[in-house]
Formats: sequence, C-alpha cells, structure tokens
Amino acid sequence: MRKLALLALGCVTLAAHGQPPASLQPNVRYQFGDNSRWADPAFDDSSWPVAQNGLVPSRSRDTNRFLWVRIRVPVPGNLNGPLALHLSDLGVLPMTWQVFVNGQPVGGQGAFPPHADPADPPVSPVMSLPSSLAPPGSAALVALREWHTPAFLESGVPSHPTAVINQAAVLDLTVRAGAAEALVANGPEYALSAVLALAGIALLAFWRSSRGREYLWAAIMLLSPLATAILSSSPVTARLSFHAQILAIAAVYSAGLIAEIEFMWTLFQLRSRWIHILWHAIWVAFILAEIAEAYFLESPAFQHLCQIVIVAGIAAFDCILFPVCIREMFRPGGNRAIAAAQCLMEVIILLGVLGYSVHLSLGPFPLDLFQLTLTLLGMAIAAMLFRRAWKAWKESSSLRVEFEAAREVQQQLVTTPPATPGFRIEAAYRPATQVGGDFYLVLPGENGQVLVVLGDVSGKGLRAAMTVSAIVGSLRMLPARTPVEILRELNRSLTGNLRGGFVTCLAMRIHADGAVTLANAGHLAPYHDGEEIPLPPSLPLGIAADAEYTETGLSLAPGDTFTFFSDGVVEARSPTGELFGFERTGSISRQSAQEIADAAQAFGQEDDITVLTLQFAPA
Repeated sequence: MRKLALLALGCVTLAAHGQPPASLQPNVRYQFGDNSRWADPAFDDSSWPVAQNGLVPSRSRDTNRFLWVRIRVPVPGNLNGPLALHLSDLGVLPMTWQVFVNGQPVGGQGAFPPHADPADPPVSPVMSLPSSLAPPGSAALVALREWHTPAFLESGVPSHPTAVINQAAVLDLTVRAGAAEALVANGPEYALSAVLALAGIALLAFWRSSRGREYLWAAIMLLSPLATAILSSSPVTARLSFHAQILAIAAVYSAGLIAEIEFMWTLFQLRSRWIHILWHAIWVAFILAEIAEAYFLESPAFQHLCQIVIVAGIAAFDCILFPVCIREMFRPGGNRAIAAAQCLMEVIILLGVLGYSVHLSLGPFPLDLFQLTLTLLGMAIAAMLFRRAWKAWKESSSLRVEFEAAREVQQQLVTTPPATPGFRIEAAYRPATQVGGDFYLVLPGENGQVLVVLGDVSGKGLRAAMTVSAIVGSLRMLPARTPVEILRELNRSLTGNLRGGFVTCLAMRIHADGAVTLANAGHLAPYHDGEEIPLPPSLPLGIAADAEYTETGLSLAPGDTFTFFSDGVVEARSPTGELFGFERTGSISRQSAQEIADAAQAFGQEDDITVLTLQFAPA
C-alpha cells in the first residue's frame, strides 16, 4: 500500500508541477538525415515538418536511416531539488538514440555506425540534468538523434516521442507508476502467457511418462513464446548486446519452428519426405538471414538481400503450411481446431510482416492479435493432447489390472519346485517385466522318477505370458510321455499359433537309478557338474510341424548336479554393452540358482532370467 501511495503522489505532483498548460504544449518537429548542427538550440528548424499530434512517421528508408526530432520543453518554475529528463514513447522497433538538452548530450542507448549496436526495444531511463542546463521557468530544446535498423517494408506505426523535465524524484515515481499501469493493462496478456507456459510444462511431464513425441513438440511450441518474451524484456535487453540478443532469440525461435513442423508432421500424419526436407530448409534460411541481417547493419545491399530472404521465407513457409492445414480441416478425423487456429496465426504474422498493425485496444487493455491467436492455438493443442493423455492413462490403468491378473496366474503356474525324494531342486525366476516368457515345471513321477521341463517363449510381456500359461497347462497333461514325445506334442500344438514367434524347450526325465533321458528344442544346453552337455542341433517349437527331435542319454552318480538356464543369463548386458556370456555362465554354473540369477541380474538384466539346479541325492 505504501508503494502505491508513493506512486500516486508522484503522479499528482507531476500533474501539478510537471506538465505545461495546454497553450504551452511543446511543438515537435522532425527531419530525416544527420547533421550535428541540429542539436544546437539556435538552429532554425522552422522549415522542418511539424509532427501532427506529436506523431513522428515510421522509420526512414533513406540510405543512412537517421532521424532527428526537436522538442521544445517548458521547465516548470517552482521546482526544488535535482532536475532530470525522461523520454517516453520512442517506439518498439530497434534503434540507437542520443539526446541533447540545449546542445549538450545527456544520455542515449546503443551505438551508432560504423559499429552499430541498436537497442531492441528502445527504453529511456530518467537522466539527470545540471540545474544550469535547464533553469526553472525557461524553455529547453531537447534534440533526439535516432538511427534505425533497416526494414524491407515500412512499419506504418508512428512513434510519439515525448520529453518531460521535472524533479528527478518526481520523474522516478512517475516512471514506476507508468510501469505499474502497464503491468495492470497487460495483465490479461501476461495471464494468457502464463496459462500457455503451464500447459507446456504439463505436456513436458506427459512426455516424460508417455514418451510420445507430439507432447514434446507441443511443449516446446507453447514455451518458446514465453522464452522469447523474456529475452525481449527490459531487464534482459539491458544486459545483452543487440547481437547477443538476436542470437539468443534466434535459438529459441529455431526450437519453436522445429517443434511446429514436427508437431504438425506427426499430428497431421504427413508422409512426403521432400516436403519435410523443404520445410526445414526454409526455416534454416530464414533464421540465417535474420542473424546475418543483425551482423551487417551497415551494408545496405546485403541488408536488402537478407530482408528479401526473410520475407520470401515467411511466404514459402506459409505456402506449405496453409495447404497442410486446409487438408487437415477436411481430412476425416482431422484436428480441425488446431489447423484453423494455425492458419489464423499465420495470417496475423503475415499482416505484421507487411507492415499492418496487429495491436488493438479493448477498453483499457491492449490486445495483441498474435498473442490471442497463439493462445487459441495453444488451448486447442493442449485440449487435444490432454484428452489423448487421459484416454491413454485409462487404457494403461486397465492394462495394469490385466497385467496384475496375468502375474497372479503365472505365479500359480510357475511355482516353487515340489519336494522330490532323491533330488535337491532349487529354482530362481526373475521376469524382466511384470510377467515373463520363461517357464519351468518339475513333476515327480512313479518309482522315484522326476520330469523337468524348462523353456523360453520369444518376446516379453502379456502375449508371452499367455503362451506360457498354455504350455504349462499342456505339460501337466503329458506327465508319462518320454521327453521326445513331449516336445513333438508341444510342437504340433504351437505351430501356426505363435504369430511368427517360437519357443525353445528342454525336457529331461531322470530315473531313480540315475539314468537320464534328455531332448532339446533349440534351448541352451544344461551344465553337468560345471561342464556343458553336448547336444545335437534342433529347431525350436512352433516353427515346423514336422520337426524331429532326438534323445540323449547319460547317467548320474550320487552328488552330480544339473544346472539349467534361460538365455536371459547369457544375454545379460552391462551399461557399457558387454554381454555376460557363456564363459561367465560356465564359471558360476556350480553355484546355487539364486546366486546365479543374482549375478546375471546385477550385471544388467535385459530379458527374463530363469535358473534351475538339480542335484541327484538318492536315499
């Protein structure tokens, strides 16, 4: 409250002491060109054009692009304390300026040619004046020297330079009051920018969770205008040179253009590779011309070339964008709201490039048509993507329920091996996702026999888990078959039902006397007391219905151990890309199933890991 009261007091004080009567309003004259004599208060400027209502025409397209403005400013007679000068309404276009009071330089902004460094936008501080330079009760001649950056097209928006001489404290309070007023007036525009920025941040969060590229592109599109506005704000421009500011804005603008192209390309389902390349080539040429224009301000010919490239680039960009958006509006299921808002925004941009004003007023509030259309586009994009994200979340929630149910079913199917007299059996099962494609089954039989089946379904996730359920269910119906018969029966039932996949499987029957019969269908060979058992090559299940499988026989002595693996052990991969490999697998094959699985998982699990160890221990 105290600050607002001080600002109000400043405005009242200025109204009482700082403004001349209406009959003494200073006249404003201007002239194109440059001459140091024009700063002299004794110079006769009666032949100069008078600025009607204080409005100075838009920038000059003369070769040197200089403009002088002379303003006669009455100095109030009842002033106490240090005096100061404040200029306002210098325009919104980049320029360098210098101000003189009664022929003496008192301030300015930027650098003039031959090392031009304009200010964008020009902002005038409160500049102190010696009391002898503008005595109270006198009339001071304020001369403003301006140098404007080149323009391919005339702006059409005049400036309204105004000079006030008053007490420094009063002017300082007035400037603050003006800033507060501008903040209130631009409140709706700032609110819209904040809404777009929040939507962009939310879309970034969706992108991190869903990895959908359209969310990333849309987030960059919505955040880049805010970044550009920050780089163009007074606190930032006061600390950056014109060239550094142009480079920073060019980088942000490039990110926005890339995001716009890629977003439209993905969302509108475009396919032409050449149009895609051409679209990117246009913005690259446009940005390079913008940067080159900023670095060659004193070269009219090169400036003219850059400006032709800029205007042509915008037109070429729109020549691609408009047909794309129109196609989208008529495409069945197309995103019509986004396409229409994008077309409208490009029309506003084109009008601004051609010199038409895109700034209107709605009562006390200024209205920027570009900001308005950008907001409409952002709202359309955000609404569409949030709706898509909500649908995806609901689907993923439903899918999580299905996975949980599948995991519970799989836990019932792939259970801890039962206690089997004459054998010590241990198993470790580590699926790579919620459900896995590995399986094992231990079925004790008559006369002290045991059947061990272990396998791996190609792929991961729910489809592989469903295949595992079918295989385990079939195996429970074949406990008395030989290993070869089991593989043949499974192969016949799986062939043609795996949609291009396959199943590796190994079946082994061990008798009470240690005799072993083993058949393999493309699975990793087991280890016998740390040594890999040589097996003949064979096809996995599900590839050919007439595939043949052979049996291998061997015998066990008390204390002998078998170790079975799935390929998730061998194919475990470290962060550097190194495979766990057969050598490491063989070196730890005598360890327990849990230790082997822990070692492979710690190395870097990429697939389901299953390890089963069996020791022959007759009573």
